[in-house]
Parts: sequence; structure tokens; C-alpha cells
Amino acid sequence: MSFGELTVIALGERGRGRYENLIPFEDGITENDFVIPALTKTGKIKIVKGGDEKGWIARISCQGRYTRGTTGQAYVHKKDNEKVTVLASGHGAEGDAGRIGWWADYLLQVEENTLIRVKRHGGSKTPAYYLYFGEKDVFKISEEEIEIFLEDKEYEFSKENISELFKKIDTKH
Repeated sequence: MSFGELTVIALGERGRGRYENLIPFEDGITENDFVIPALTKTGKIKIVKGGDEKGWIARISCQGRYTRGTTGQAYVHKKDNEKVTVLASGHGAEGDAGRIGWWADYLLQVEENTLIRVKRHGGSKTPAYYLYFGEKDVFKISEEEIEIFLEDKEYEFSKENISELFKKIDTKH
């Protein structure tokens, strides 16, 4: 930065048809530290050390493969809609002014026991996967394994009605 060095999470990309969002991130945080969102002096989000052991802060990038006409987005199961808060977002793109395809890049606050579907851009070349945010672990589950994973969980699920069961997570810009 013009005023010195700053540790950030870069969401999205800079350029025409793209949106890069730089989120300040407290220096020295390790994977074992708990973090919370806070506000900068100008009212933007920053990530700082602190908080308790409940919930998750997650960065989900939906970048996939260069494929014309595809988008990459994340979706939350309708049962868990109120458990996800978009802290910040950006997006990247392919082609001049992003006309080939684009993807969302999210920074989310996610409560425990939440199911998210991630569809990266790239069409059929990039299958969707699921993230289940449990109490102590986050599980990444393939499309082939999701029905087995959800057998002991209280989720309505059927591959035939995915669009009815999951709501798109909107970006903030």
C-alpha cells in the first residue's frame, strides 16, 4: 500500500469486468487461532484475533476452469439460510471485461451445522462439491458421496431438485 505493508485477504481480481476486494487480516494469526470480523475506522470488514470456539470464518473461491458462458457461485441449503452471513466478496472473470465466464469469491461467517454447495465455473468439467461446517471440523464432500454423508443429518436432499433446496449466496457488491 502507499502507506506501508498490510496483510490482506484478496477476494476476486482487479480489472475490467472484475471486482477485487482487499480485506485487512491481523498479522501473526495462525490456523489454531480463533478469529472474528471487526470493522475498520471507515466501516469496512477486517479479520482480527479473538472470539470463541463457535462458528467459522470461511473464504470460498468458486474459481474453476476457463469455459465460455459459465459462472461459479456458492449456495446454502435453504434450511441453513439464516446461518450464513456474507462479510465481503469479490469476483474474477475470464475474457475481455469478463465476458467469457466469471466466479464469485466469498468471505463468510458460517454457524455450526451448515451445508453449502460450491459450483465452480467451468461447466461440466468442474463438478460441484459440498462443505459441511460441523462443530469441530469442516467436511468437503463430493457429489457422489453427499447422499451417504447426509443420511444421519436432518436435511431434505435429492439430486433432482437441487435448485429448490439450495439458495444462491449473493455477493455484497
